[in-house]
Amino acid sequence: MAQGYRQGADTGLDLDAWRRVVDGFHEAVVVLDPEGVVRLVNFLASVLFPQARTGSMLPEDVARTTGRGRRQDLGGGWVAWYRGVDDYLDEAARRMASRTERADAVKAVVELAPAEHTVVVLPGARGRLEWWRRTPGGDVAVARTTRQVADTAPGLTAVLDHVVEHAELTELGDGPWGVSGVGVAVPLTEGGALVCFGGTWTVDLLQRYAARAAAAVEASTRFSEQQRTVEALRANLLPTALPDLPGVRLASVYEPAHRRVLIGGDFYDVHPREDGSAAFVLGDVAGNGLEAAAHSGRVRQSLHTLLVVEQRPAQLLHLLNAALRAAGSRLFTTLVVGSMMPVQAGGLRLTLAAGGHPAPLVLRADGRVDEVAVHGGIVGVLSEVRFNQTTVALAPGETLLLYSDGLTEARNHGDRQQLFGDVRLKAALRDCAGLSAEAVSDHLRRVVFDWLGPAEHDDLTLLVLQAAP
Repeated sequence: MAQGYRQGADTGLDLDAWRRVVDGFHEAVVVLDPEGVVRLVNFLASVLFPQARTGSMLPEDVARTTGRGRRQDLGGGWVAWYRGVDDYLDEAARRMASRTERADAVKAVVELAPAEHTVVVLPGARGRLEWWRRTPGGDVAVARTTRQVADTAPGLTAVLDHVVEHAELTELGDGPWGVSGVGVAVPLTEGGALVCFGGTWTVDLLQRYAARAAAAVEASTRFSEQQRTVEALRANLLPTALPDLPGVRLASVYEPAHRRVLIGGDFYDVHPREDGSAAFVLGDVAGNGLEAAAHSGRVRQSLHTLLVVEQRPAQLLHLLNAALRAAGSRLFTTLVVGSMMPVQAGGLRLTLAAGGHPAPLVLRADGRVDEVAVHGGIVGVLSEVRFNQTTVALAPGETLLLYSDGLTEARNHGDRQQLFGDVRLKAALRDCAGLSAEAVSDHLRRVVFDWLGPAEHDDLTLLVLQAAP
């Protein structure tokens, strides 16, 4: 056969006769010469791989696709590739299904369709239509029009409404097709259509391709909608940006145990007041992951509401405990709440109350680390629970550290039985003497993660409040 092709080039052998032979195959056939130039494309290959043109090099994406089929060495460097329709459709379905974002899935439908030019028409927002097609530069772009534009192409609306199984579009009307000529349209998703130009196909092939494409588009649409929902919910559960406060420097670390979802049971907030003071909180809901994150969101919202009517930290915890129990809370929460006010002579005056939470630490100007003795029961479970309240003064440059037990209970990467502990935390904080709030948070995070290594960890959160120097 290879010799025959050489003779065909040299002696004018009737290549049409060879083409008639392979056109009867039930597989797509592409024949390449020793230089990799396409010399023969049978009818089915011209449908499945319209980019494969006689006399041109085989495009890379087509080469990858045909390369998954059956290869036959014809001798002398000539090669024939064979690909069945079912194999082609299954491969297209796999590639489309791998695109989880809706836009990517629709682009794949356009790129993989058995046509020289493909337009995917889909229902869009607010009753409009989306028209996805290749641009002259080879990219896939989308244009949006009113629904009425489809009516200017006779037959298209009937396909979009699934009234007919296919239609030949001889008049294209006002749609942004990006091509002229006759198109064949088949239904795609609900309210959608696949329109192919530049070839002769069996309607059955387009319908089989459209069925696989519709499944991929619908799955990616559901996934994209779920992702948007998750992002919207997560946005309300993530800590808000720390505010700029007069006389105060703030910094934080927030490292959930489940990094994939980026949320956990730890939380912190700082709420400025009009008089220059601010309320602050750092808490830890039992457990981690989505359930703990959802509960932490309820705690944060309850605190935000209660701050309207109560500013005393201990009383605030009493109200929060009652509110959570009334709401049927099943998870307990530990937290430190406080109020801070800049002092006219410099520094901060802090009032703190705690509910079952690790004691805050104060880094003094001389490098000494003091533990703030403030105690109270866990929040959200017991009806009878007591909360203490205490006052702390910070001189300019001194720092208060609030943290979750994810720091002190961090397990060493070399010995999982060994915890980071209070002693190491205080030593690491002493090393921060003279550093800014941001530098303190960076140093503590680095020390703890050096201790953890690549090992898993619990939710790990800290909040640094520093009196401005």
